[in-house]
Amino acid sequence: MEPPDLPPLPLGRAGRLEAAPLANSNGDHAVLIRQADQPRALLTAETREDRLVLIPLDDRSELRVDGDALAIWLTQGSLRPERPSLAGWATAAGMVLLLVVVGFAILGSLTFFDWLFRSLGVIR
Repeated sequence: MEPPDLPPLPLGRAGRLEAAPLANSNGDHAVLIRQADQPRALLTAETREDRLVLIPLDDRSELRVDGDALAIWLTQGSLRPERPSLAGWATAAGMVLLLVVVGFAILGSLTFFDWLFRSLGVIR
């Protein structure tokens, strides 16, 4: 049987690793994790027990068996969201607009209280 006609799926943030689908002549499917053309790990299942089998293919693969590994992977994206960086000119323009609004608020307050105190006769 030929491998499925699916493109490899990039893994990780850098995208240097990819998961490629495989199929053997018996019809068993697997996922090959590779970096460029170098295989790193094979993920398959035993057909009798539906047991997941992960086979490291080099010494740079790390196998984590604890439940904390899943929790760490799940929270990596939610704890540090990607923030778009602002251009310097946008930050400067925002600061100028904020200062203009504060200036008009102060000028308006001075004008209002001057009118109020003059109408009450506090200031002549």
